[in-house]
Amino acid sequence: MNDQNALRLAAHGKAEQMWATMTKNEKVGVRFGMFPAAKMQAAVSEGHDSKEIAVALMNCAEKDGGMRA
Repeated sequence: MNDQNALRLAAHGKAEQMWATMTKNEKVGVRFGMFPAAKMQAAVSEGHDSKEIAVALMNCAEKDGGMRA
């Protein structure tokens, strides 16, 4: 497994954890492409790539009712 795949897998796991703890309002924001700043900063401070986390959160939203345009 290369570094990019490892980052993607780590981000996916972190995003699933984040999604499970998000409020309804935070989840609605993600569905519209707005990410909770404090949670994103915490994930980045743990070493996760913000872009990978954002994409993984959008995938969580898609699985849980879909994204909105």
